Amino acid sequence: MKNLLFGMIFLGLTILFAHGPNHNLAEDAKKRGDYKSALKYTLKQLDEDLKTFGENAKETIISYSKAGYYSEKLGEYTEALEYNFKALQIQKKKAEKNDATAASTYNNIGGIYSKLKEYKQSLEYYFKSLKIQKIVFGENHRVASITYNNIAGVYRKHEKYEKALEYYEKALKIRKETLGDKHYTIALSYSNIGLVYFKQKKYQEALTELDKALKIQKKIFGKEHSFTKKIQKNIDYIKKEMLKK
Repeated sequence: MKNLLFGMIFLGLTILFAHGPNHNLAEDAKKRGDYKSALKYTLKQLDEDLKTFGENAKETIISYSKAGYYSEKLGEYTEALEYNFKALQIQKKKAEKNDATAASTYNNIGGIYSKLKEYKQSLEYYFKSLKIQKIVFGENHRVASITYNNIAGVYRKHEKYEKALEYYEKALKIRKETLGDKHYTIALSYSNIGLVYFKQKKYQEALTELDKALKIQKKIFGKEHSFTKKIQKNIDYIKKEMLKK
């Protein structure tokens, strides 16, 4: 069941733009799914940035951030944290106290700690990100909904299901206000909420939320899309579980 019910968790808010030939090569490698090569080219770009622009340049921040992203993709979490913390250190020197790029880095760090199952640290950095996002973008911006979703995901992994529901609902509320009722991220929110209810063994509530997600996915993607089929599979699984009771 762990692999059946899904919850889309956005780990990073990348708002920094790549530069230089090696970054372009890294992007090409990324598109191929070759993160090892992407990291190699990014580290080459980082060396060039340090020589050309210096330690405290925005170009260097970008390269550190990208290196952190590719390291995370490779499962090299210690290195990913190191690169992100270097980016954050420079951001704190250069930027104002409440800066959107720092919020992005806090979010990325929170995601890495979540993968390491260090949930306390993960929440600490997600909440730091959220605090800045509210100041920069406003209380009900879509960016905040992503972070609420991330926070909920950590609580879910930590089996704090009531807290998970609280933050999934916050994410859903913002998405409805900013995107309407039929956007695919609304379906993801319903699916996430359904997952938590399933974990709580509240099967009827889980089915209700997944059915909402299914209706949206059918309208957007059609019956044969993999997203739609996955939700239908989840619903079928829960119904079978209910028959065992």
